[in-house]
Amino acid sequence: MAINVKLFMTLVPLSKSKKSNLSVDWFDGITAQHILESEEFSEQDQEAIAVVINSVQAQPDDPLNDGDQVDLLVNLQGGSEGATSSQ
Repeated sequence: MAINVKLFMTLVPLSKSKKSNLSVDWFDGITAQHILESEEFSEQDQEAIAVVINSVQAQPDDPLNDGDQVDLLVNLQGGSEGATSSQ
């Protein structure tokens, strides 16, 4: 019973394990927040991390199921005000 976790490359050096792929033991009630805390990401880092569960963006406190794939990505925001798309 495990959860597969993949960390965005820029998060690896900030993590406790320093690994880009982890297998985390599943238990009833586990969330991505548990993983963020066990990997010892600072509160500031946690605010910049987007959680994706089974290819769907999720909240850190969403419950996880055995066998889930959790991707921890850098949440990029912003853009140029004057940017336009070319169509």
